[in-house]
This record gives sequence, structure tokens and C-alpha cells, in this order.
Amino acid sequence: MRTLMMSLAVATSLMACSGGEEPAATAPEAASTAEAAPAAEAAPEAAPEPAEVVAAFDAKGEFEKTCAACHGTSGLGDGVAAAALNPKPASFAEAVFWETRTPESLHAVIKSGGAANGKSPLMAPYGGMYDDEQITLLVSYISDTWKPAS
Repeated sequence: MRTLMMSLAVATSLMACSGGEEPAATAPEAASTAEAAPAAEAAPEAAPEPAEVVAAFDAKGEFEKTCAACHGTSGLGDGVAAAALNPKPASFAEAVFWETRTPESLHAVIKSGGAANGKSPLMAPYGGMYDDEQITLLVSYISDTWKPAS
């Protein structure tokens, strides 16, 4: 029974971490959308500048949406899924955590996952969900929020 409960908690956590992207339009939907727009007015919209993309990224909101299920909104490793995880998620509020972490090491773990970096295999990779700039912003949010002053 305990194994079943732990499996359900982990599965729920992983589903919460999936990112929830909108599905792409199907071919008929895309065609009908293209037909609805007059050809003379169909000027392509300029891609946002990198600074605009970074400015639009809410690191705190993304942490709460993606990371807090395990690490908790308090960063203590006490999220709702943490009870079912072994080893427990890292607590960012502990000074000992920061003794062996650098911004580069945090970036690598978020991007490639724990197993790829000699850490917990339960820490999923998020390189497919976030680009390098967004991961850097997440690392800055974590550091700025929980790293003790030197």
C-alpha cells in the first residue's frame, strides 16, 4: 500500500512538472485560420527580441509552478511530493547546500537532471522546457531568495 501511495505521489508530481504547453493546431484548424485572415493584412509579426523574452519570464512563478511540488514554496524541500521521495529534495535554505553549489552546477542540474550530474535521479531534467537564459533566471531566483549572505 505504501509503495502504491508513493508511486501515486511521484506520478502526480511529475505530471505537475510537465509544463502544460498548448497543443499545436491541427492542419484543418491551421488552414481555416489562414483562410480567415485576409491575405493583404497577413503581415508576419516580428519575433520578440531576446530581452523581451527574458523580461516576460517570471522565474518566481515558474519555480512555484514547476519546482515547488518537490522543493516547496519555502525552498525547504518540503513540497507536497517530497514525502514520497527518497532521497528528499534539496533544501535551499540550508547553508550546507550552498557549500558545494555554484550557479553553474545549479544550471547543469536544472538543465540535465540530477542523475546526469551525480545527484538524485529523482531530479528531472528541464532543458527541454526552459532555454539557457530561463534556467539562468531560475538559478538567480533560487540564489537570491535562499542563499545565505556571505
